[in-house]
Amino acid sequence: MKIYVIRHGQTDVNIENKINSLNDDDLNETGIIQAKQVGKKLENVDYNFIISSPLTRTKHTANLLNIKSKDIIFDNRLLERDAGIFTKQLIEKIDEEDWWNLNPKQDYKDAETVKNVLDRVYDLLDELKNKYKDKTILLVTHGGTSKAISCYFKGIPEDGIIKKYEHDNCEIHEFDL
Repeated sequence: MKIYVIRHGQTDVNIENKINSLNDDDLNETGIIQAKQVGKKLENVDYNFIISSPLTRTKHTANLLNIKSKDIIFDNRLLERDAGIFTKQLIEKIDEEDWWNLNPKQDYKDAETVKNVLDRVYDLLDELKNKYKDKTILLVTHGGTSKAISCYFKGIPEDGIIKKYEHDNCEIHEFDL
């Protein structure tokens, strides 16, 4: 089984260097171009279907790159990390390594924990492994959940900081499951 992981295209919140979280913004012009370019890069990939986060920016990305008009399934387990009160705050206001640490030093109040993100993403990947052994699937997701997917395949770094697995907008990562 092959899994292709694609982070959504660029949004205005991304270029403002803010935490997007569950904010439901759409792609900007650059993001639209990025998603169309990914579709061209995936022309020779014989994928069976797409699973996407249900937020607008990922839905839009999935639709634009889906040049083969395959089914798109929306799954909440691919949602971005819920940042709570940190949503739309400047990233520079937090320690990013601590924010993306399995064992953070700071208490991030009502924000979803990294462990919870890992648990829900691992649950999805375990389900895919058992249900679709011979399929090729595109996952269209967010920066935080793409980090969790990388942890599933590469392991959690010894220091617990999953920020090391940062994905750029519309970057494609391929994994064998």
